[in-house]
Amino acid sequence: RVMLKNLPLPELEEWCASVGEPPKRAKQLYRWLYGNRKWIRNLDQADSDASAFSGAFKAKVLAGGLQLQSVHTARDGTRKLVFALVGDWEGGDGPAGSARGTVETVLIPMTNRQGQNLRYTACLSTQVGCAMNCQFCYTGRMGLLGNLSTAQIVEQVVEARRYLAEQEVQIPIANIVFMGMGEPLHNYDAVMSAIEILATGLELSRNKIIVSTVGLVPEMRRFIASGRAKLAVRDWIVPTNRRYPLDQLLGALREAFPYGKRKGDDFVVIEYVLLAGVNDTLADAERLLALTSDIYCLVNLIVFNPHDGTQFKRSSDDDVRAFRAVFLAAGRPCTVRASKGDDEMAACGQLGDVNLSPRPAPMLRPPE
Repeated sequence: RVMLKNLPLPELEEWCASVGEPPKRAKQLYRWLYGNRKWIRNLDQADSDASAFSGAFKAKVLAGGLQLQSVHTARDGTRKLVFALVGDWEGGDGPAGSARGTVETVLIPMTNRQGQNLRYTACLSTQVGCAMNCQFCYTGRMGLLGNLSTAQIVEQVVEARRYLAEQEVQIPIANIVFMGMGEPLHNYDAVMSAIEILATGLELSRNKIIVSTVGLVPEMRRFIASGRAKLAVRDWIVPTNRRYPLDQLLGALREAFPYGKRKGDDFVVIEYVLLAGVNDTLADAERLLALTSDIYCLVNLIVFNPHDGTQFKRSSDDDVRAFRAVFLAAGRPCTVRASKGDDEMAACGQLGDVNLSPRPAPMLRPPE
């Protein structure tokens, strides 16, 4: 049986033709799977269609991948959705290597600078746990327990829309960030197919889809060449930098986003987590400014969100403002990401459940 949400539209058309169905059947499936306020969980829910699916056809397909388990709402309105994974096969009896356990998605309320146009940014997960072992990230403590399928990535948005509709919440999901559990480019093929479905099936603007990476340079180059969505690079304390040193990462960004040759919104976002006493001084700001001077980028400062067992501390508000001021004085764009949902462990770097891991990833010594 084929999992429908694993297939972008061209692949779904090919599959329909291979089982003797006309190509228009694929578009019909897309409307039921992703159309506004349809979002069916199985094809039985499409029986009201004049050209409903036959029993024989239904026996060939599956439409799910996740089951909403719980929702945690923070004081600021951030909602963390916890999903149980049911695999790519009915009953959750998936093929060898299928991810198991739970995965988390966060709906972050956002407004424009005038405090208007309220909408949600959906922060999606791509893996159960993560292999990158970033030292400040709770998800990294889990290690990698498995990759999500394309269907399980897409279903996070579909199920979030279902949930909001059921709760009669009129706030739309307008932005997508691949910044939840896992390293997106470490699950490259599933993520790229998911982006296609989000853009063509759920009709989300590619300009509103951001994929964040720790800096897997070969995959990053492939992603940039694809032009499918915007890239964000996390300049954090990550063991991956030993495999792909900073000069390789910055070299790739200089090639792809040369300062003075790119314009408008065609920039890369460099995400920088501020850690008190580690990388948050004025000298650190000056070094980061120099390193990125020839890259067309926006520097997004992320305030560290604490969790159990961490050795790091949050930078003070004064230090964050002083760090940002170095960029503003040089005429370079620099923003501070507001920390949202931290009272429900829904903020950046707080997702996951270390108890799912039989052997949590090791903590490393702080840098000298």
